[in-house]
Amino acid sequence: MTTQLVATTGIGAFVAALESYAADPEVTSGLVTYTVTPVTGALAGQPVRTGVILDEVVPWPMAPPHWIHVPDHVAFAQTNKGGSPMPGWASHSRDIKAWGTAATPIAAWLAHVRGVLGGAV
Repeated sequence: MTTQLVATTGIGAFVAALESYAADPEVTSGLVTYTVTPVTGALAGQPVRTGVILDEVVPWPMAPPHWIHVPDHVAFAQTNKGGSPMPGWASHSRDIKAWGTAATPIAAWLAHVRGVLGGAV
């Protein structure tokens, strides 16, 4: 009999949670990338590949990632922009308020990212 261990924290838990929401996660170039579809703004209805750096999901779900990584063509009117290990991508600083109150952390995270992408220009 084989027992499979399921990660409840960290990168494995983040990836598993994204899989459970059909976000097509992939670990690549030092990021966990996944797809979300914003419901408002210039990108509404368009699937957008986004990601977070691996180091920022180590404490998942106790703390959410801070920087959201997106392809360079995704722009925001106001942002604190940084680099990304993914070629052709940039990171954007985005706080998430009241973390820890959601019954399902990944649902809260994906809603946050959709909201951020709703502000793209």
